[in-house]
Amino acid sequence: MLPSALYADTGGASKPLPDLSGMAWMGGDVFLTVHDAKNPDELERPRVSLMTLPKSLDGVLWQPLSPEFPGEVSSDLESASGIPGTANVLLVESADNGGTFNRIFLAELKDGQIRVLAVTDWSQFTDSYNVEATAVAKTGNEAMIFIWAERNSGKTSTKINWTSLSLDPFRIGGGPISSADFALPKSAYDEAGKPLYSRPLVAMDVDSRGRIYIAATFDPEGSSPTPDNGPFRSVVYEIGGVKDGAVVLDEEPTTVGTLGGLKVESLAIREQSQAAEVFVGTDDENYGGILRVLPAVGGQ
Repeated sequence: MLPSALYADTGGASKPLPDLSGMAWMGGDVFLTVHDAKNPDELERPRVSLMTLPKSLDGVLWQPLSPEFPGEVSSDLESASGIPGTANVLLVESADNGGTFNRIFLAELKDGQIRVLAVTDWSQFTDSYNVEATAVAKTGNEAMIFIWAERNSGKTSTKINWTSLSLDPFRIGGGPISSADFALPKSAYDEAGKPLYSRPLVAMDVDSRGRIYIAATFDPEGSSPTPDNGPFRSVVYEIGGVKDGAVVLDEEPTTVGTLGGLKVESLAIREQSQAAEVFVGTDDENYGGILRVLPAVGGQ
């Protein structure tokens, strides 16, 4: 059962919503989220949670989960990617700035609990440094592709990469890796020509039509003595689609929403009743996280 309200036994103080560094819609009002807690410095912090959309002034409800990770406890989980048509999800470490925490866990959500089924790592199929955006898309019949991008902090472009994915046995790659170049559009610059966003791709999801949505964000890291206090800003784009097993980018991305003061690090598409909604989760550092819905996506 999810808790009835966001309160812990802390003398009446509210229990803050943790950062939402990755998110996958699991059906209905429920989202699975991951948090970028580090190992060994933040072993007491949650790694995976269930979020339920608000039905009252109690707000968003959340329940920490306790997956048993093979080997060491996770570090810097930065994305969660739902597997279309299943209750499975990928829990993805960022690759730890080229460090040792570079695993991708295949997990199953069942009866409100998460169980890790299998694990691979980035080095089995590619070189990676700091990946914050991943997604899984069906390409016809039972075929699927795994899509990812480096956040490329301080740059205005990055590569979107994709390769094959199989579940039984669990394997990513084994075939060619393809890439497409994504660059921030002209609308992502101010009047002086300065980019508004310092991380061009930090979250991603693919809807049932194969349309791809991403988030870019500004983090003042490197330009402020207190970057964890902001200010932040973010934008969500629809950038293209998956066609014949490949990522095909639009000539210009379509802006879905802009969020001043917030650092989006996760997004998930909820599709029900013939409509699609884009939900975003933030990692606002010292301010914690929030979960919000953007205006409905057209074309459904």
